[in-house]
Amino acid sequence: MRPHPAPARQRGIMLIEALVAIAIFSFAILGIVGLQATAIRAVRDADYRAKASLFADQLVGRMWADRFNVPTYALNAGVTQTCPAGGNQSGNPAIAEWLEGITDLDNPGALPGAAGLQQKVLVSADNTVTLTLCWQAPQDESPHNFTLTTQIRG
Repeated sequence: MRPHPAPARQRGIMLIEALVAIAIFSFAILGIVGLQATAIRAVRDADYRAKASLFADQLVGRMWADRFNVPTYALNAGVTQTCPAGGNQSGNPAIAEWLEGITDLDNPGALPGAAGLQQKVLVSADNTVTLTLCWQAPQDESPHNFTLTTQIRG
């Protein structure tokens, strides 16, 4: 006995099922690629924030070691806006060295775009220090910042 041929209205249904399965699979792959891109961006941002935290902690450590001269660490104190474009100049050698570490492109730990943004170190009368570090990666639309506030006494 030979099998009966499929009725004319059933022909091509297997092709349609295969095309629908391929379309569903393609959408799933596109979704996974989108999630991967978002995850990479989040990891990159977390890395920059961790580096900024490390730089802030380094400067606070220097200030604690030199706690009788904390007011000399002020940087861009007159700047009212957060992360404006511009350079950073300081007469304090510790601040100059710290700024070089943040902005040196040969340093793999440097923050991208930090050289073109004004970093800020505010020191109030009671030695409350507020550091604001700014950076902007090439793919970012606006600058990011990390702020640390501490009081240095002793």
